[in-house]
Amino acid sequence: MSMEDFLKTLTDEQKAALQQALSKEDEVETTVSEDFTMNRASNPIKSQKRRQSVQARENAWEDTGEHKDIETPQAPPTPRDRPSPKKKGVTCNACGKTFKVHATLVFGEYYRCDRCVGRQ
Repeated sequence: MSMEDFLKTLTDEQKAALQQALSKEDEVETTVSEDFTMNRASNPIKSQKRRQSVQARENAWEDTGEHKDIETPQAPPTPRDRPSPKKKGVTCNACGKTFKVHATLVFGEYYRCDRCVGRQ
């Protein structure tokens, strides 16, 4: 569909709205300097807004002490008796050094240490 066919399908109100939308884009002037950087003129609507610098203020939050009727029960702490991790002795396939590594990280036939992982 060509642009002329498209314009024939529009009503007069739609054509006016399209023309108005296109003319708004032209209001912002764009200039291109010799080093190919673009500078747009500021939008007059945006320039009317006041800018405020960021400044520290006093904290206005106030603890109202909600739910004072709820009391946390005193309970003994849970004992920390987890067993130490099981380590497995493995030999690096690339450099031949022996390491102790967590057993869940060792799988497969060939193991490479952290220094040799990136090498080929």
